[in-house]
Amino acid sequence: MTNTKILVSAAVIAIAGFAASAANAAIIVDGDFTATPEVDPFQTLSSGASFGPWTVTSGSIDLIGNYWQAPPTGGHSVDLDGVAPGAISQTFTAPAGTYELSFYLSGNPDGSPSTKEMTVSVGSATQLFSYPLTGDKTNMNYVLEHLTFTSAGGTNTLLFTSNDIDSPYGAVIGGINIAAVPEPATWLMLILGFGGIGWMLRSNRQRAAVTA
Repeated sequence: MTNTKILVSAAVIAIAGFAASAANAAIIVDGDFTATPEVDPFQTLSSGASFGPWTVTSGSIDLIGNYWQAPPTGGHSVDLDGVAPGAISQTFTAPAGTYELSFYLSGNPDGSPSTKEMTVSVGSATQLFSYPLTGDKTNMNYVLEHLTFTSAGGTNTLLFTSNDIDSPYGAVIGGINIAAVPEPATWLMLILGFGGIGWMLRSNRQRAAVTA
């Protein structure tokens, strides 16, 4: 087998492995908060309540239906300040490795604070996020946020916590997803393999031109 064919074979294996890994790593369930369909215009849930795989771990939150614009991914959203600032969590299982959390962030436009703040904790990472209030209910100006974290393997907990003080108008989240981040060796194999595929295609075209 030639070196080029070896590279192509390795690329196919790497692509298949990465695709399987990515599929398995999309492990957050109900990231668009639609497991509870009838919430229009919204529903307030207090500490201890569950909605789908999510649990309200403190304070209270508002599960938003059609009260304002949905995130770009569709579905519902969550205002982390219900009657008072709250928090939600979901526990999931992920093999050891590096992952990226993504979610859309906005803020309840009905009132202060003018800058909404919350903390996200997952796996090895904890990060503060803030959202300067812009837009209105018809245009929530969602921002796509990212957080990279490491799973040691086994059970992990994703936690969104409001940092607002005594406010019923908090940070708004939706479109939550977690996906695996390929290891550097996998990226290298993919690059080399795609280069080999490109070389083979060019060689085949040149041979076809000569024999035509």
